[in-house]
Amino acid sequence: MNKRMMFVSLMLAVLAGLGIALFFLSRDSAADSAAAPPAAPEVEYVYDAGGAEALESLTVRNGSGEYTLSGGDKPLLGGFEDVPMDWYSLNRVLAAAARLVSRGLVTAGAADLAVFGLEAPRAECVVRPREGGAVTLLIGSAAPDGSTVYVKLAEAPQIHLAASYETGVFLQGPLDFADTEISPAAESRDGKLPCEKIVLGGQVRRGEAVTIVNTGSGGPGIGGSPFMITAPVNAALSGDKGLPPLEALFGLRAGRVAARLADKDAPGRYGLAEPWSTAEASGGTAGFRLSVSKPDNAGMVYIRRDGSPLIYEAAASALPWLELSWFDLMEKLITLPFIDQVALVEVKTPERLVSFFLSGEGDELRVSAGGAGIDVRNFRSYYQTLIGARYDEKSGVSASALPPAFLEITYRYREGGKSADTVSFHHASSRRVLTSLNRGRPHFTLSAYTDKVLADLDLVLAGERVRSYL
Repeated sequence: MNKRMMFVSLMLAVLAGLGIALFFLSRDSAADSAAAPPAAPEVEYVYDAGGAEALESLTVRNGSGEYTLSGGDKPLLGGFEDVPMDWYSLNRVLAAAARLVSRGLVTAGAADLAVFGLEAPRAECVVRPREGGAVTLLIGSAAPDGSTVYVKLAEAPQIHLAASYETGVFLQGPLDFADTEISPAAESRDGKLPCEKIVLGGQVRRGEAVTIVNTGSGGPGIGGSPFMITAPVNAALSGDKGLPPLEALFGLRAGRVAARLADKDAPGRYGLAEPWSTAEASGGTAGFRLSVSKPDNAGMVYIRRDGSPLIYEAAASALPWLELSWFDLMEKLITLPFIDQVALVEVKTPERLVSFFLSGEGDELRVSAGGAGIDVRNFRSYYQTLIGARYDEKSGVSASALPPAFLEITYRYREGGKSADTVSFHHASSRRVLTSLNRGRPHFTLSAYTDKVLADLDLVLAGERVRSYL
C-alpha cells in the first residue's frame, strides 16, 4: 500500500512539473511572437521600372489623342510648352508609369482579350526607362468590383488587376494636366483689392460698361471703401453688395481646361468672339482681362484670359460679378454725412422751408430750429431717417426729365469750401418717387420713406418722440 501511494505521488509530481514547464514554454513563445511583427506581404508589380526618376519618357495614346511626357526634375509635355501645367498631376503620371502595383493576377496564360477590354484598350502607355528598352502597358475595362481595371503588358501573356485611381491618369488628355488658375490670387481679402481700376463690360451690360477706381481714400459709402464707381455714374461702391463680387475676380480657378486655341477664329466656337461679360483689372499688383461666354443651360461658362492660349470652363456661380450692373454694385444709401460735420440741415417743400442749425459735436451737440432748441436725442433719430434715403430700384428717367421736387433735404457742411449736398424727391407713382442727388441721375425710392420724413418733421418741431425709418 505504501509503495502504491509513493508511485501515485511520484506521478503527480512529474505531471505537475511537466505542466509548469509547458506554461513557461508557451509564455515565452507568445512573448517572442508579440515581439516580432508579422512579415509584410510581398508586393507584386505589373512591372517595376525603378521609380519615376528612372524614366526617360512615356507616350500615352487614348481617346483624347496622344502625348509624350519626358521625365526629369521638371516634367515636360511635348508640344504643350506654352501651356502652364500642374506639376503635381504630371508627376502622378510619371509615378504610375514607373511602378504599377498588381492587385491580383486574373490569368497567367492566353485569354480572350476582348472580354477584358484589352483587344482594343482604352489606353496604351509606352514606358521608356533611362537604362534603355521599353514596355507597353494596355489599360482595359473596369473590373466588376468598381475599384480596379484589367491591365497587361503587351509583351507578356498575364492579365492583372490594377487600381483605378492609379491607372486613371492614363485615360486623361494633355489639357487635363493644365493648371486651372485663371487669375492671380489677392494677397489679402480685407477690402483692399490688388488693383487700381476694374472695368466690367460685355453684351450683358448693354453698352454701360462699369468703371471702378481706387480713389486712395475712404469714400462716402458704408465702411469708407476707397473704391468708387466713376462710369456710367458717380457713386460709392457698396461694401456688402459691390466689394465681395469684385474680390471673386482674384484667385479664380476653372473646373477644367476645355481647349487650347489653335487659330484666331477659335474664340467664336466658345461664345467668346463677342463676350457676354468681360472684366479687366489694372494697376497695383494685378493686371489681366477676362472674356466670358453666356451661361448655358447647365450654368457653365467658357472663359479666356487675354494672352493665354487656353479656354477654361467653370460654373457661372463662381463668377458673382458676371452679370452685375453698376446699379447692382453701387451703394444704395444716397449720402451719409456725419452729423458732427454738418452745420445746417434744410427740409424743404413747395410750401415751407425748415432749417435745423447744428453746433458742437458728440455729447455737446446742440440743435435749434426757428430760434427754438430741439431735443438732441430726438433729432438724432430724425437725422437717421433723413440719411436713410436709398435707391430701391433703377430707373430709366434722365435728370433733365424730372418734374419739380416736392421734397428736398440739403446738408450744408461746417468745413469751409465743401459743397452742400441736396437729395431731391419727385412724384412718379402712387408707391414710388424719383430720387436724385445734386440733380444727378434719378432712381426710384419707396414713397413710404418720404411719407415718414414729412410726418416726423412736425413731430420733431413739436418735441414729440419719433423713431428712425431704418
